[in-house]
Order: sequence, then C-alpha cells, then structure tokens
Amino acid sequence: MSRPPVTVPAAPAPAETPEQLALRAQGGSLEAYSALVGRLEVRLFNFLLRRVGSAPDAEDVAQEAFIRAWQRIDQYNPRWRFSTWLFTIASRIAASRYRERPNPPVRLAVDKAWPGAGPGERLRRGEERIRVWAVAAEVLSLEQHTALWLRYAEDMAIGEIARVLGKSEVGVRVMLFRARGVLATRLDTAGGELEIKPAQLPALRERRGPAKPSPSYVGGAA
Repeated sequence: MSRPPVTVPAAPAPAETPEQLALRAQGGSLEAYSALVGRLEVRLFNFLLRRVGSAPDAEDVAQEAFIRAWQRIDQYNPRWRFSTWLFTIASRIAASRYRERPNPPVRLAVDKAWPGAGPGERLRRGEERIRVWAVAAEVLSLEQHTALWLRYAEDMAIGEIARVLGKSEVGVRVMLFRARGVLATRLDTAGGELEIKPAQLPALRERRGPAKPSPSYVGGAA
C-alpha cells in the first residue's frame, strides 16, 4: 500500500518592514498605515515623553505626528528608515510647542523579555537600565538625552540622529561623546558599579501608546 504524500507546510511569509508598509501607504493603503501606527506608536511615545514632559502631551504630539505623516506620506523617501522620517516630524512638532519647557522627570518601566535570564537576573538588569536612564534624565541636557535615546534605544545611525535633531553628523558625535562622559562620571561619583553599555540603555515603558487612528480617522485627516 502506497503511503500518502507528505505535505510540508509552507514557511510563513516574512513580515513587511515599516518601509514596505510605508510604500503601500503611499499607494493609498489605510491598512498598511494603520499597521505602521501599531508598530511605532509606543516607540514614538517613549521618544517624546521627556521632550514634552507628560504622558498626555506625548500622546497628543504622537497623534499629530502620525496625522501629519499620513498627510505627507507621498513625501516619504524610502532611502530613510520610516521611523527616522516619523521621528523627525515629531521632533519638530515638539520643538515648536515646548521650546522653553524645563527637563521633566522620566519614569521608565522594565522590558518584558529577557532571553536566557532568570527572574533575579531580569530584575537586576531591569533595575540597572532604569537607573542609567534616570541618571541620564537628571544630568544631561534635553538634546543630549534625546541623542542618547535615539542611538541606544532606537539604534539609529549617526546620520539618522542628525536628521531627526537637525544637526550635523559631527555635532551629533560630539554630543554623544560628551553625554556618555557626563553620564559615566555621574554614575562613578554616585558609587555605582554600572558600566554604560548599549544593552543597558534601551528601557521602554510597558504601557499602551497613543490610540491608533482608525482608517476612517486617518482618511479624514488627509
């Protein structure tokens, strides 16, 4: 008796990148743009939180940034990461609204996933990350903190950071060098045992980001 043929399930299709979604959105796909909002809303909220000083303000600016990005989606150039383009829009909105606002305190929560680490190790690492960012918020200027966040939490290249902040690449390099130096000195003075490593710096709030604009809402904003 012959055996039935063995069927091998097809490999799942790779998820679209934000840039691919943005190109579909340029073609009028509200579904693609809603997917972009879902992917980037919490990241954008975290980026804006210290710049504007409060969660409601960060949500308002993030919402406006998503609306403006949709209205100008035809201007997006895929040579840039979509997140860089979006963060540039958001940064300009925040700067125009909150030019004179002093540096507010920032509360960050621990990431959910710590692959390969037990509960005690997760707690220790999480506390270290929160402490590094708390010290950074205290001792760095707003621009230094923003540059550090984009470099380590968003993993942006120097050129991308320069675009978001409206600075030269040399200026960003100098800013990051000084920010790391100030932060390292403060941690050492405080008697800490921490070293500043990229793995310690990303610490995203575990919260719901700004409400996703529904396709009808986004469409109405265009």
